[in-house]
Amino acid sequence: MGSSFDFLAPILTPAALRSVQADGRPVITLFLVIFGLSIFGTVIWYVHFVTSKMYPKKKDPNAKPKILGFISR
Repeated sequence: MGSSFDFLAPILTPAALRSVQADGRPVITLFLVIFGLSIFGTVIWYVHFVTSKMYPKKKDPNAKPKILGFISR
């Protein structure tokens, strides 16, 4: 009889694997939390990316030119 959590066998002890096979809700909750935090972080990055375009940095006319555009001399 196979289990849906056999892919965790290499990283879990036999006792931990039996525990997960008996009740898999903590593992499912862990994966959902990681997925949700990843989506949340992506949304935060996207909002930052879009709003930073609204306020471009002003270029200093007295600034020295840089090598390759970002390396100062």
